[in-house]
Amino acid sequence: MPPDEHDLLRAFENSHWWYDVLHWLVLRELEHVPQDANLLDVGCGTGGLLSKMNRVKAQGIDVSAHAISHCRGRGLSSVQVASVHDLPFADASFDVVTCLNVLYHETVDESLALNEMARVLRPGGRLVFNEPAFDCLRGGHDDRVCGARRYTVSHVRHLLERHNLEPKMLHYWNAWLFLPLLVRRRCGGAGISDLHSMPRWLNAVFCSAGRVDAAMARWLHLPFGSSVFGIACKPGSTDSVQPEQ
Repeated sequence: MPPDEHDLLRAFENSHWWYDVLHWLVLRELEHVPQDANLLDVGCGTGGLLSKMNRVKAQGIDVSAHAISHCRGRGLSSVQVASVHDLPFADASFDVVTCLNVLYHETVDESLALNEMARVLRPGGRLVFNEPAFDCLRGGHDDRVCGARRYTVSHVRHLLERHNLEPKMLHYWNAWLFLPLLVRRRCGGAGISDLHSMPRWLNAVFCSAGRVDAAMARWLHLPFGSSVFGIACKPGSTDSVQPEQ
């Protein structure tokens, strides 16, 4: 991802409605994790999620030194430059791995990345992830951040099972904006970032609507949305995640 996109991410990650909803989804799942759990945020970017992790012992890695510099600017010390293809940790080091919008980047090999994340997870540990959905929604923002692929629930399920990770919960979210976003993608220009300012009141409306959408999407299993969110577990006796509903 270009350094100036990381600068935009740092500027908007704490306030933009989309990141608010995504982080809310992740943190809601972590409420069930013991307070002494070890967590690794793979592709931690500028540290927006890590800065909200006050219940667990969290570390982060990102391939971008510029992104890691932003993390350290937030006061985050347990971060380092590293590749998802070669995580600098021993086998079975973490109870939780988070992976938000990482696999779809053009420089990421899905198989190597998933093998590494499975390797560092303890038996029964969980992978919490999010990836962009549906190729028809590909647009300028994907080009801007070097996104090479988008996903469906069935594709994600297949990938996880191939890498010895058991899907526990998979669903689309941001369904309420699917059609408007599709229209925008068809009309938008190349290389245009989705990160931009909006009136505070409108951002608040989008945040509230997004949370309602994400909560309903988990139970209704709507067949569309702009992202795929889910949880998978590494087989083992300490799995505490509830089966998919």
